[in-house]
Amino acid sequence: MIQVQYECQGSNGERGVLVVRGGFWTGDECVFEFCETLRGTNGVVRCDWRRPGPHFEVHAGDPSHPDVRQVLDLCGQLLLPFHQAAFADVSDEELRAIYAGAYHADQNYSTNFEFETRYKRRIVDALIDIVRPTKILDAGCSAGEVVRQLRARGVDAHGFDLCADLDAIAYPEVRGYLRQGNVTAIPYGPEDGFDTLLALDVFEHIPESRLPAMIDDFARLGVRRVVALIALCEFQYLGHITLRPLHWWDQVFGSRYRRCQDGEVMGAMARAFDADPGKCFAIYELVEDPVAIPAPSATVPAARHTRVTGSVPSPSC
Repeated sequence: MIQVQYECQGSNGERGVLVVRGGFWTGDECVFEFCETLRGTNGVVRCDWRRPGPHFEVHAGDPSHPDVRQVLDLCGQLLLPFHQAAFADVSDEELRAIYAGAYHADQNYSTNFEFETRYKRRIVDALIDIVRPTKILDAGCSAGEVVRQLRARGVDAHGFDLCADLDAIAYPEVRGYLRQGNVTAIPYGPEDGFDTLLALDVFEHIPESRLPAMIDDFARLGVRRVVALIALCEFQYLGHITLRPLHWWDQVFGSRYRRCQDGEVMGAMARAFDADPGKCFAIYELVEDPVAIPAPSATVPAARHTRVTGSVPSPSC
């Protein structure tokens, strides 16, 4: 269950709080409740990824009032990542600007933060126990904490990240094992011999229009498995611009990879990561004979939106 609150300001200058709570997928729909303290407006927001925007059910409040209208507009902006093609116009330059070195420091990815180190250690331990990789590539590696921990355990690990100043933020002991690059042009090749690609909280940062090219590049690289921790509904974090149900991701991977359904493996992952329904820890395995599977498509014309820097605003509304 996600619960996030935002500051609000009414037309007369009074201040209040907007609370958004919920976030579980039922089929193609993810549902949230909202309530604000200025005028007591509350209701439900239904996010169907096939629609261009959210559908509101106002249970209390006057939707025609300017203050209420601004609350609904704010909810709509916050929940755009759940909708088809909402960030179709995001450029590579905009993406690189988000993930400059300050982003990694602000998120404690490059500061030797104790909690982050413990969290990544838990992931690495589970990865080695469940997957047993021989040579692994960490996509979106940031400063290289996972690479550092894998190499300390004897696993041949390397990484890459979109961050333009990667050399400046990388931990010194693994700097030589990290390269700057993105998931649609991975700076390694099949000759590097990776059997596993790891992507922890990465895919939700990729514009949906770029995902087919990403999957093709995974196949070009020759990795036989992709291990992914995917945020399915965490709209409150900066850069989360593609939030979709698990079956949608299965279709995206479908022509090249299939998700592992082994009960023992899935059980081990669920135990290792507390069975969090807001995330999915999935293993996708290479298909020997790729088949053409239609990508998910919208049933209505999709809206476009390029605002990626305001995922966690504190706006007036």
